[in-house]
Amino acid sequence: MDDTEREIAWLAMPDKAPVMDEAGEEIGRAEGLLGDEGDDIFHGIVVKLARTGQKVEVRADRIPKITSRRVYTDLAADELERLPEYR
Repeated sequence: MDDTEREIAWLAMPDKAPVMDEAGEEIGRAEGLLGDEGDDIFHGIVVKLARTGQKVEVRADRIPKITSRRVYTDLAADELERLPEYR
């Protein structure tokens, strides 16, 4: 089985995928997708932050790439506390 990391569509995001910040450090795990599957409109993801356990929303425009192994964001570490809480 091929274990290489490849870019994938948002609907194929792996369950509990590691979510990375702009420096390549893991900030948490993906807990869910936000979007309209029927119309293929991606709004973002729910991330459970590693440091606090809080669930936050990360908008699609802050996610440049989703791969078969990870979700990459352009977030700086100091931005995490300002992300909206997921409800």
